[in-house]
Amino acid sequence: MKIKFYLPVALLLMVVFTSCGKGSGEPFKSAVTGRNGEVLVVINDNVRNDTAGHYIHNMLSEPYRGLSTPEPIFDCHMVPHGYFDDPMHNFRNIIIVNVSDTLSADTVYLYNDLWAKGQSVVWLRAKTKESLLPLVERNKGLIVNNFVRCERERLIAFNKTIRHHQLSENIGDKYGVNICIPNTYIRCTPKDKSALDWVAVENDEYQMSFLMYEYPYTGPFAMTKAALLNKRDSLLRANIEGPQGSFMCTETRFGLDEIDMRAGRYKGSYVAEIRGLWRMEGYAMGGPFIMRAMVDSVNSRVVVTDGFVYYPSRDKKRNLIRQLEAIMYSVSLKTKSSDN
Repeated sequence: MKIKFYLPVALLLMVVFTSCGKGSGEPFKSAVTGRNGEVLVVINDNVRNDTAGHYIHNMLSEPYRGLSTPEPIFDCHMVPHGYFDDPMHNFRNIIIVNVSDTLSADTVYLYNDLWAKGQSVVWLRAKTKESLLPLVERNKGLIVNNFVRCERERLIAFNKTIRHHQLSENIGDKYGVNICIPNTYIRCTPKDKSALDWVAVENDEYQMSFLMYEYPYTGPFAMTKAALLNKRDSLLRANIEGPQGSFMCTETRFGLDEIDMRAGRYKGSYVAEIRGLWRMEGYAMGGPFIMRAMVDSVNSRVVVTDGFVYYPSRDKKRNLIRQLEAIMYSVSLKTKSSDN
């Protein structure tokens, strides 16, 4: 299968109605409203137009990492408390800002499923407008990461309801992992079927591809950015063919510093995550990619999931990358605990 060129067509955004919270035996709650990546900020105008209000807006609107054109982490909508009526209580992600000198302390509270199933609410309570800003600054990572995690967990939960059992089990058994691939994906054929596995969503609007491969873990060097990208490029060059004999590679012409790598532990394994851009060598095509490399210390190997998007007609690629990310975060080693 080749990467194809698609004509511009409007994108329909998928709305996911699943829970990022955990609970049972609770009264019935309706599903969340709003689109993937939207955050509703309930804040009165006198605070919104102050320094802290601007900071909250800018915090949510920072660029999403690794995209070819700038897109915000979240789409931020702000309303005063007087407009926060019952229908708005079901919004998927909410920040409520209360400023009152009757409060005893400046606090941040996080709630799941407060008014609706699958909802995430952050409640900021400050004694003054002046104390609100440092409160938000101190908790910026907590707030943003909370919404990022909940959006991912909603997508993972939704994918489980449309799991492609055959693909998920075949690829999972081959690589010794648990994985959830949605039934919207089809299997593609790389030049060397033993080198990697490739599944994709194809339509007239865009293409989302998901790759999986492994290689021996020979020590810490195997998980450096240079080693991961060298392995990636060698496999893509040999297996992903573009138009007119072109081949896929990582975009590095603007310097490796343009490629963002972060590392940590996930589900008991050391994981490195890289976000950046890909291009076709010899043809004008490209887009964003995300890859996650996981160390399987028991079997001395590195298991890699790699996803890329081709969407030439629109700048909106953030939510497509998030969908690929949800598949990657569903992966856990069968030799490891599946607990996060």
